[in-house]
Amino acid sequence: MHKLVLILVLTGLTGLTGLTGCSSTVRSYSQTLKLAFVPSEGASLTKNELASRDSDALYAKVGALPNAVLSLAFLENGQQKWISADEAMLVLENGRLVKSTGFQNDLLFQQALSEDPLVQDMQKIQVGQTWQSLSDWSVGYETGYITQYKIVDTTVQQLELLEHTFQTKLVVEEVTFANGEKAENQFWYELNSGRLIKSRQTLAPFWPLVELVHISTAGRLLGIRNQGNRK
Repeated sequence: MHKLVLILVLTGLTGLTGLTGCSSTVRSYSQTLKLAFVPSEGASLTKNELASRDSDALYAKVGALPNAVLSLAFLENGQQKWISADEAMLVLENGRLVKSTGFQNDLLFQQALSEDPLVQDMQKIQVGQTWQSLSDWSVGYETGYITQYKIVDTTVQQLELLEHTFQTKLVVEEVTFANGEKAENQFWYELNSGRLIKSRQTLAPFWPLVELVHISTAGRLLGIRNQGNRK
């Protein structure tokens, strides 16, 4: 996501449409055809910039790469599909990263073998809940990669976004990979609304930490609505 070359997005939209399908697409943004991402390193948006956008924004930081602003391109089959200016795509379902394109080793597929606790409302996510998944990867013939998850802590924590202090429920999830290595996922839910506004996720031992900030969601909680959501 560090190239930030707009022309790649424009020429790659046909391929993106093939990936996402058409019959079940709930909503797409014409803004996708002229993505306006912030090209500087450590990109961020002001409240006015959030309000002037035609589509939702997501901050994404992958490993040591600079913070990037992704744009919501599609809502499809309960998934959010976010794309960057250099055509990388992250697919989220219930806030969990379930697919990627445009990286050296992409998460191609993830199947839940038991129900993901994040499917529930925030107040129902409790310590001790577990689930496991199978995943396929684009490099190294990694198919049917088993990962186990367990909620190990929930606590109230303050989170600073958009010059505002949010009261959140922090959900901490222990992740155990097939090779025995462990990692920790974190999910911050705004207490009053139950909306997810930030997460840190490790997909596999060979993937860097991914930090996601749902900045448009945080903005709406403060009364900031982008142009595409105004009535």
